[in-house]
Formats: sequence, C-alpha cells, structure tokens
Amino acid sequence: MPRSSVGNTSMRYTYDGSRGQSIETEGPRYRRRVLALGAFLGVLSIVNICMCSYYGYIGTACTNVALSDDQQLPFNLLTSIFNNNYNGLGIKTCEFTDLNFNASIPFPNGYGQANPTATGEACMVESNNAQGKMVSSFPLSMGFLGGQTLVYTWLAFAILYRSLNHYEWLLSTIAFMCYAVLGVVAYYTFNPFLPYPHQTAATVATLTYYIKPDMYDDTFIPYTHHDGTVEKVPMENCDSAYNFNLAFLVVPMENCDSAYNFNLAFLVVQYMSVSVTVMLLFIAFSAERIRRRYPLVNQLPPLKGTFFPMTICVICLLAYAVMVVSKAQASITSLDIIADKDSPSSVFPFAQGSLDVPTVFLIVTTMSVIRGTTRSSTSAFRLSAVTAILHIALVYPNIVGNYEVTKYNDMWKMGTDPVNLADPSEADGDATAIFGSGCKGFWNTYFLSYYNTAADVDRDVLLADDWIHPTSEQSTTLCYGTWISFIAQATIFVMMHIQVIACSMVYKQNKGRPTDVFDPQPPTAPGHGDDRSEPLLGQANNITVVGRI
Repeated sequence: MPRSSVGNTSMRYTYDGSRGQSIETEGPRYRRRVLALGAFLGVLSIVNICMCSYYGYIGTACTNVALSDDQQLPFNLLTSIFNNNYNGLGIKTCEFTDLNFNASIPFPNGYGQANPTATGEACMVESNNAQGKMVSSFPLSMGFLGGQTLVYTWLAFAILYRSLNHYEWLLSTIAFMCYAVLGVVAYYTFNPFLPYPHQTAATVATLTYYIKPDMYDDTFIPYTHHDGTVEKVPMENCDSAYNFNLAFLVVPMENCDSAYNFNLAFLVVQYMSVSVTVMLLFIAFSAERIRRRYPLVNQLPPLKGTFFPMTICVICLLAYAVMVVSKAQASITSLDIIADKDSPSSVFPFAQGSLDVPTVFLIVTTMSVIRGTTRSSTSAFRLSAVTAILHIALVYPNIVGNYEVTKYNDMWKMGTDPVNLADPSEADGDATAIFGSGCKGFWNTYFLSYYNTAADVDRDVLLADDWIHPTSEQSTTLCYGTWISFIAQATIFVMMHIQVIACSMVYKQNKGRPTDVFDPQPPTAPGHGDDRSEPLLGQANNITVVGRI
C-alpha cells in the first residue's frame, strides 16, 4: 500500500495541547527507567548464568563416581546395590546414605573411603535419589529453571522496549508479560495433563516450599534433625547394608549448610528476576495509560468483529492462571505426602522442565489477536487462526487420553480412602479396600505404586505409616486440584476452537482493507516524513503538539 494512503502527515501527532508538556517529560523518564532495569537485568543474568552453570556441573560431573582413571560407575548402580540389600519401602532410609560423600572426588583404590574434604555438593546430588525413580536430578532441574527464568525476563524486556517505540504493541505486550510473570513464578505445562509429580516440572513456587533450613535433615544415620535432636533410628532392614555403608565417608550435617545457602541464594536470584518482570509490567501499564490519554487522530477505523477474539483471549489467560494455581497446589501437596511419611526432606520428586510448545502457540495467538485489534491488522488475525489450530493439534492427544484415564478410573467421583492398608491380607484381594476408589483411590494407587517397592516385600507385616501414600485430606486436595486443572485446560482447549472461527471471521469481514503503516524509527524532526509511531523512548523534541482533540 502506498505510504501516502496513511493520512495527512501534518496531523501525525494530535495531542491535547494543554497537556503537551507532560508527554514531553514522560519520554526521557521512561527511557531512564527502562535502561536502568536493563542494566540491572544484565548483572542479574550474569549471576544467574554462573549459578546455573554450577548446578549443571554438579548434575553431570557428580552423577558418576570415578573408580579408576578409565572407568566410571553410574550413581544409579550404587543406588541399586543398596536397594537389593534390604526390603526397601521406596523412598525410605538406607539408600540415602550411600550418596553421602563427595562424588566428584575419585576413589583412590576402587571402593575405598572418599576424600575427607567432602562438601555440600554431595548434599545436592542426594536430592536426585529415590530408589532410582526420580526422572531428573535436582541440580539439573535448577539449571534449566534458571535459564528459563532468564529467557522469560529478557523477552519481556525486549518486547516492552519495542512497544515503547510503537504504541500499537503495548496491549499485546501487557498480555505477554502477564504470561511471563506466571511463567517465571510457576511455569506449568499442558503436559502432564494430570498433575503427576514425577512428570510435573519444578517451578519457583514449588522451590519456595521445598528449600528450607532442614531440607537436608533425615538423610544420615542416625537421623538427626537440624536442631540437633535425634528424630528416629534406622529400620531393622537397614542392617544388611550398614557394613557396606561404613566404607564411605558420611558428610557431616554442617557440610550441607553450604548447599542450603546456595539453594537459597539461587531462589533469591529467581525472585529478583520476578521483580524485574513485574516492574516492566507496571511500566507497560503506565505507557498504555499515556497511549489512551494522547491518542492518534489519523488512524484507520477499527476492524469489525474483534470483540469475540479479544474476549476469548481474556478467558484463556484466566484459565491458564487457574491451571497454574491448581498444579502448584498439587505439587506442594505431593511434597507434603513424601515428607509426612518419614521420607528424607531432600527428596525432589519433580521433573526437569522443558519448552512447552502448546503454551508458546497460546501466547502467540493471544498477542496476535490483541495486536491485530490495536493496529487494525487483518494479517495478525490470520496468524492467530493458524497458531490456534496448531495449539489444538498438539493438545488433542492429551485431552482424549487423559479423559479416558479419568473415565476409566472413575476420577470424577471423590471416592473412598483405603480401609485395610495396615494389613492388606485382610482385604482378601479386594483392590477397593486396599487402594480405595474413585479419585482418592487413583492417587493412593499412584503413590503406592510409584513411590513404594512392591517386589520382595512382606505386605502382611507392613503398617499403614510405612507406606508412602496421601492422607484423606491430602488425597482430597489432589482431587480438587486434578478437577480444577482439567476443567481449566479443557476450557482453553474449547476456547481455542472458537478462536479459530472468530479470527477467521474477522479476517474474512475485513479482508482487502488497508492496514496502518508504522515506521520503525522515531521521527527525526517535527512535521517531516509520515512516521506514525509514538515513541516514549524518543527525545522530547521529537514530539509535535497540534491543537486539541
């Protein structure tokens, strides 16, 4: 489209003349704020990268124990050696003592004593163990989480910087930054659809609950709490492994203080990144207020039919927030379930994070709809329809598969708790009595199957407290979290179907009409060129005040 069709360039900026001075003073002040946050974010990023690199080193170098110069023994093999020496109950006792040495220090003579200068690195590696059932290590999960926080924060900064030069991006930037705040604090993906702990990614929210001064207590023999009191003694089935255990140097309790302090410092860095993202969001809101206060006059009329796509974007954002909160609650409850059953507090049951492509398409769809509305761009709605289709295609298998799981396990009913768990032999093969029924039965079955060793265990002599399973209150919380999360994700799924139709209708109704043209550079002098951006980052002398609206 010829640039002359944009409009009368002499009316490029039409502001309220009585308020002209305020817009002239806003530009430099916003520039100082944004650049100051950028400088602070740069320093924070260097610290974050260094800490993530250290976690990565621990997660890789310390997962192999050097037996000789040319041989490496995987950590899981050591774990299995101990697990085969007693009738373990899953995440329990002795298997945690075999990791209480500094694995990065080679053994001088095969299975010998480790170097006496053991450090807190062993404490971090400790968190990886749970009878080999943890799908990722605590250090590697922290390394990915720090990088994920870094990406979200810098994307928020870069998009805001651009939108301050181009006002039509501000609303879509605000939408993205709302997702960014949720992503930094609690980035929960669409998969797993049900909040299984071993598939749910670690987040800053769960770390806040997980990282405590006593997180490395109960990991040694004898079990000694952080305050120095002996809480409990080893179980009898630990005796067979105890002699082999003496071959290793047990890390003193105080050596784990450095691990806790490092974890706490890492958590503080993540919250500092959250605060930067929130401050950027407030700047975006303030800039949007200025945009509405000093609007352009010579812009094209709005597109027809944008109300429904915009409404769907709001519904999807709210549903995503509900999904995040429900999955976060389920994750915290899972930590309580493991800790309440005499399991070491250092157990980290969550998976390493990953890029969730359906979430990316959801964000792109939302931003494109808002940008198409504010910029009167039909091509943006065409893009929204395509990304919504891609989101649906990726989520469809999860929706169908997990709906069948909930239907097969009768999970839409609260159900009953196990009634004969203390002595399963009395149940006479009645699975309902052993594991419960409905949603409660599903979660009891999950924890009993995934976090407990069923093989070679005399189930007739087990007590209920020896099994890692949720209490009645905890299973109720998990059920509510499952239902709310499922409904929220299903709502997004349905809304994205409607979004495809709504965006296609907007494109069809407005196809062929001209689109506003914006020059990416701020104006060089008042009254020259036909640039129509409204740069908050531009110098004050680039602002032209023409009369009163």
